[in-house]
Amino acid sequence: MRIDAHTHGMHAELNPLTGLREGPVMSAWRNTAIQPSEHIRKHQERGIEKVVLLDPPEVTFELKGIFGDFVAHCPQIHMDDSSPAEIVSFMERGASGIKFIASRHPYGTDVYHPLYKAVRDCGGLAVFHTGDLNHHVYDPGGFLERPFWIDIDNMRPAQLDRINRAFPDLKILMSHFGNPWWDEAFRVMRSNKNIYADFSGGSALLRSMNLWRDLFAPNGKLDVGAVSKLCYGADGSSCSPGHFDGENMMEFYDAFYDILNLPEELREKIDRGNISELLTIR
Repeated sequence: MRIDAHTHGMHAELNPLTGLREGPVMSAWRNTAIQPSEHIRKHQERGIEKVVLLDPPEVTFELKGIFGDFVAHCPQIHMDDSSPAEIVSFMERGASGIKFIASRHPYGTDVYHPLYKAVRDCGGLAVFHTGDLNHHVYDPGGFLERPFWIDIDNMRPAQLDRINRAFPDLKILMSHFGNPWWDEAFRVMRSNKNIYADFSGGSALLRSMNLWRDLFAPNGKLDVGAVSKLCYGADGSSCSPGHFDGENMMEFYDAFYDILNLPEELREKIDRGNISELLTIR
């Protein structure tokens, strides 16, 4: 069984006239014949025992109420408009951590340190989007619009190194493995005790599996320390009615395990063990 460390409870719909994504589309569970319990059962039949939601607070808290223990959630905040007190309030309401994304300044800039300190002091997980960011969602006209300031350099994996040096006991999950800065993400994860990473999204699986073999097992020698810092994440709409996506990421992780010939204990750490420890899930 797997715990999906990177999922969403809403998804965007394409407007057939403009071709742009707009929304958000909330999970209208009260208006559908599908019951949450049946949705959970179908996920578990696919091998997903639990999911971690990374959406705005109004989405994650609503779906936590609907799905109960099937969901752990890390609300996504507007970094440049949020306060440590807001983070503490989310954690006191039951959030497992906070998702950081779309910052106006580089993640490591001192101005954000009070936010990270609040997550650390609450014992939560700091989830960072790293690398490339969807144009349709965050650009003007998108449903999570940030006016013209998106700069993926602000979200490079190297920024997390500075954060970890300032807060070495802050638990960090680096989403999307730094796409397209794969080597940089590898080094940052490998060098910092409390930085973990996932391959969530569609970019990692588009690369040759040989790239991942060479990165994690150079010259055929498995880097156990690096592999041991990975988490399973698919980046699908796992709590939207009728959505059971993520099969391609399941296939990717299975192929990754096979090409590295990973033993069962390492597969279990990636599939559920690491994220369980990061979120204190038992």
